[in-house]
Amino acid sequence: MSLAGQSAVVFGGCGGMGMAIGQRLLRQGVKKLCIVDVVELSDSNLSCLKDSGRDALILCKICDISNRAALKQMLERDIIEALGSIDILVNSAGIVESEVPDRLIGVNLTGVINSCLIALNLMSRAKGGKGGVIVNVASTAGLEPIPFLPTYCASKHGLIGFTRSLGVEPVYSETGVKFIIICPGGTRTRMFENCRTLSIEIEVLQTMFREFKHPYAPQSPDVVGACIVQAIVEGDNGSTWICNDGKIEIHSYPASRFL
Repeated sequence: MSLAGQSAVVFGGCGGMGMAIGQRLLRQGVKKLCIVDVVELSDSNLSCLKDSGRDALILCKICDISNRAALKQMLERDIIEALGSIDILVNSAGIVESEVPDRLIGVNLTGVINSCLIALNLMSRAKGGKGGVIVNVASTAGLEPIPFLPTYCASKHGLIGFTRSLGVEPVYSETGVKFIIICPGGTRTRMFENCRTLSIEIEVLQTMFREFKHPYAPQSPDVVGACIVQAIVEGDNGSTWICNDGKIEIHSYPASRFL
């Protein structure tokens, strides 16, 4: 799949990872890019995006992905009016705060599920769309447990299960929409730094957290951006891509035991 001339939407696009994704998409020829976040895109970040895609149309929309009504209106009306269609959707919005589990699940899981289902309806060839690619940014924390981040892990495990369930041949045959999972490891973002300020109610987990030493320095967000572009262009429907410690690889799962 070529990205030249495509229209893309990136949720969580104002953060370090989202910005890197947007820049990579523009460098690969995306001509219409909509950045969606809960905050406004800064002038400096907008300039960086414009430098990456000099002839591209770049828009910024403010929306809380956990607010389904606002999300639905923005995707179905505002973004379609502005871009004409959605060819690529990247869900990279996420939080790590665990004091209010409902809020974390609402952003990391429920919000992304709603984003996917609403966009799938717009993109589906069966409903007059052109097809395309939906990329959900999960985490290596969705592949294995991290005891001191249990709610965050739950949200990312859930996101992987949801995306794999839609990334199957019957869905692709009907809709023309490919689903891909990206699992970054530790990455230099505000969210990664915020982990150190989390309050954890379970005392033994607090101790584990204090004593934990990350095995490597956090990678650049640009590694994630590069991984997403490669996965969009080369990736199979339902595939999971890991970008960890600066390296990109395709993850394989064991054969299903129960279905």
